Amino acid sequence: MRFLLSRFDVDADFTNFYFDVNVDKQWVSISDKTPKEYAIKISPDFDQAINGSSFSSVA
Repeated sequence: MRFLLSRFDVDADFTNFYFDVNVDKQWVSISDKTPKEYAIKISPDFDQAINGSSFSSVA
């Protein structure tokens, strides 16, 4: 949540964000259910901040 708050206004509707979690691989990715405008805004830093790697996470 802190990651999203640092990129959007506090008043943003965070119910529009969806993430896929792969427990076996311990990886979180941005779901294709997330609106494109939001995914584009968070994708540049998402993998490094959330997964600790720059491997692409956009589904």
